[in-house]
Amino acid sequence: MDIAQPESPVVSPQQVTDTNLESTEQRLRLRRLGMSFASYLATFSLVIFCWYQGMVPGEVVAQFAVFALVLNGAFFALIRSGINLRFADPSMTSAQMVLSLLPALWVMFFLEAGQARAAFLMIAMVPPLYGILGLCRRQFLVVSLWFFTLYGLLYLSLLVYKPQVLTGALDLIQTAAFTLVMAQIAIIGGFISSLRQKLRERNQDLKEAMARIQELVDVDALTGVYNRRRLFEVISEESNRYSRSPGSFSLCLLDVDYFKDVNDTYGHQAGDAILRGIAQCVSKGLREIDCFGRYGGEEFLIVLPQTPISGAGIKAERVRRCIESLRFDDIRKDLKITVSIGVAEFQPGEDTEATLARADQALYEAKHLGRNQVVLSEQPPVAVNASS
Repeated sequence: MDIAQPESPVVSPQQVTDTNLESTEQRLRLRRLGMSFASYLATFSLVIFCWYQGMVPGEVVAQFAVFALVLNGAFFALIRSGINLRFADPSMTSAQMVLSLLPALWVMFFLEAGQARAAFLMIAMVPPLYGILGLCRRQFLVVSLWFFTLYGLLYLSLLVYKPQVLTGALDLIQTAAFTLVMAQIAIIGGFISSLRQKLRERNQDLKEAMARIQELVDVDALTGVYNRRRLFEVISEESNRYSRSPGSFSLCLLDVDYFKDVNDTYGHQAGDAILRGIAQCVSKGLREIDCFGRYGGEEFLIVLPQTPISGAGIKAERVRRCIESLRFDDIRKDLKITVSIGVAEFQPGEDTEATLARADQALYEAKHLGRNQVVLSEQPPVAVNASS
């Protein structure tokens, strides 16, 4: 007893591309986090030096190390698990910038020398420089306000708990300098942000223009489906894929029956309308991975990946019936259009031109047998559900 095997889910090329792009962006975020951790290590070495000089107690060194490990570990876990992808900013740029200021401010609280606090204040201004490239103007202003607020809380804490370490004019100068530098960074960041936005818009316009050009190159102007050039590209791609991973794909060659008589009787505009109607009818019934286009004149070609000839024959019969059911009342109420279809499956070691030739031979046989039917390329050719 044969047991039907479940079909493998069909994954579109676009889905594969999106997944690869997302994976690349996640790796880039982990790389940036590694650079951030390296910056913490550099600052940590300065904290150790301050402890060695007796400027901060040993607990502060340990606290700084724990904070750096916990903070970077949390961001690493968010990225590694993919939870960050649920956020508006998957890179968590603003959060990393603001939180990175906390350990520096904590060390500054224990430093009594104003010059030493100024050194850590310089370090605290490094994250905003990175943020210039990753934040929009509004986000950068929010981060700047957070920096001012946190530094203000530090100054207030010193004023309440350690007023003796404040040196009056020197601390005011440091605060004014910090404010001025942060304001300048915010202005420059906003300007760069506007340039980045304009660049994104230009890139989007360029992508749309390139997509339109590609569409004009690949699409038949009359019917709106793929043209002969694109069809041959897809056939070549399927042949290459078949050589890497054995499978099957089939070709269905369609030809409109008595199309010359239609053109001679009703004119070329009517013939064009019929071709467009056929193109729309066939396109509606195809899978996302299938490829359908105008092969030339009144001939169309369907490329069916992952489809043996038996399945292709069934699909071709559905197409034949769909076209047979079309009505063109604007041309003539009782006008009936039919097609003949030849089907061939690509064989191992076969040239794709030979597969096309077998499909064409099957199409010829369908015409010879009376038209409006499907013939599979077998020995001898077999008609499927032929109707006169």
